[in-house]
Amino acid sequence: MSWHGGRRHALQPLVERLRSIRSLSRQPLAETAFTVVDTELTGLDPDSDEILAIGAIRMIGTRILVGETLFSAIRPERRAWGASVPVHGIRPVDVQHASPAEAVLPALIDFCKGTVMVGYGVDLDRRVLERSLARLGKDELPRLWLDIARVERWLRSRAGRLPEAGASERLPTLATLAQQEGIPVPATHHALADAFVAAQLWQRQLARLLAERVTTVGDLALIGALRRSAGPRR
Repeated sequence: MSWHGGRRHALQPLVERLRSIRSLSRQPLAETAFTVVDTELTGLDPDSDEILAIGAIRMIGTRILVGETLFSAIRPERRAWGASVPVHGIRPVDVQHASPAEAVLPALIDFCKGTVMVGYGVDLDRRVLERSLARLGKDELPRLWLDIARVERWLRSRAGRLPEAGASERLPTLATLAQQEGIPVPATHHALADAFVAAQLWQRQLARLLAERVTTVGDLALIGALRRSAGPRR
């Protein structure tokens, strides 16, 4: 095989992925497959903290596929994470017999294949997941990530519910926003339960977006809600 032929062969997966993203950008939102994901972590540092639990649920358009879910507790390498226990209630003893990340994350890759990833404030989840997968030599999560916090900001702006440009305005937490929308919220954090809450919020947001003529995956990028991951940092 020539050097140029070998190079083309090596680049082929990247070319195919770019074609897939370009095709997906024209996909009608009403027909798009989504994976709504939530994690519980040992902390908030995307460069060092680890996953303790992950939950995901599938959607097609505004339809939540309640029978298509994924949940797993994960045993991290570190032995203590006291600062985050009050947030999610997961203690070291609770995950000491759980599967390690390398046994769980391949199932997540299969579950998410061909979908747009969705979450509330997704950057932290995305970076921790990509770093965890990179350690396993894997780089196969979907590249498109939708942040429903950014969707909410855009919708509020359209409705005149945000301050003037330049003024600071922090959106409420997922739980608070869900309660404002009349969505039941569990008393304690649980990755799958939180993913279901986020899915219900996205379901409502999507109906409002369609009414605003935001109708394709590419339109989500135009309103600043969609991020294209560059892949994990090595």
